[in-house]
Amino acid sequence: PTEVEMGEAKALPYASLLGVCQYPSAYTRLEMRYAMSILSRWRTKRGKVHFAILVKSLEYGYETRKMGLKYGGTLEKGKTNVLEGFADSSLSLPRSQGCRCVMMNGAAISLTSKRHTTTDDSTAAAELTECYLCACDIEGYRNLMAELGLEQLEPTTIWQDNQAAIQIAMNRGALAKKSRAMDLKVLTLRNKVEDMKCVPIYLKTSEMIADIGTKALDPKLFCYLRDKLCGYWKGEKD
Repeated sequence: PTEVEMGEAKALPYASLLGVCQYPSAYTRLEMRYAMSILSRWRTKRGKVHFAILVKSLEYGYETRKMGLKYGGTLEKGKTNVLEGFADSSLSLPRSQGCRCVMMNGAAISLTSKRHTTTDDSTAAAELTECYLCACDIEGYRNLMAELGLEQLEPTTIWQDNQAAIQIAMNRGALAKKSRAMDLKVLTLRNKVEDMKCVPIYLKTSEMIADIGTKALDPKLFCYLRDKLCGYWKGEKD
């Protein structure tokens, strides 16, 4: 925004309204995380356009206030209390926007949508960074569930929509010149795969639930992924 636009929006209660919208996104309206992540970047430099978008987010949150996280409604046979992860990232400069979520019993138990702390120089690098972060989350949940007597007997699936990232994570071939900077995270991820704590498996982009936290989607795809994320999906895609 220009100096004039920022001056016009100076009196608008942007920060307080952002806090109101962020609260439900942290607990039950997980699909709002991406919007909150983007809007938070304009906390100090914003115009009327940013405030209008924030108001639209508030309207969405109000209209969907009766929706929550519905567990157990779409369980497949043999998948009770079984963790699964989704990791996705959109390559952008200076830092990519990544999203990862961990689900169990038909709905999400955690979702994170934020920019990476490092600069990614390729799509595979961006995807591997988010896959590594998702693997770390999953290991924490596996340890917690083991303490509760719900030990995960099989490696936890991490759904990925990038074949190159999967190949690197599965330790198939040496890292290319562009990938050498990713050694530490890649080797850590490979160790988790070799220790049978997690395994990356390909999933087409249109079914990637974590895509809801990496970019703005068209309404139809957004609602479809939201319903899968929150446990309201009935098993049929419109």
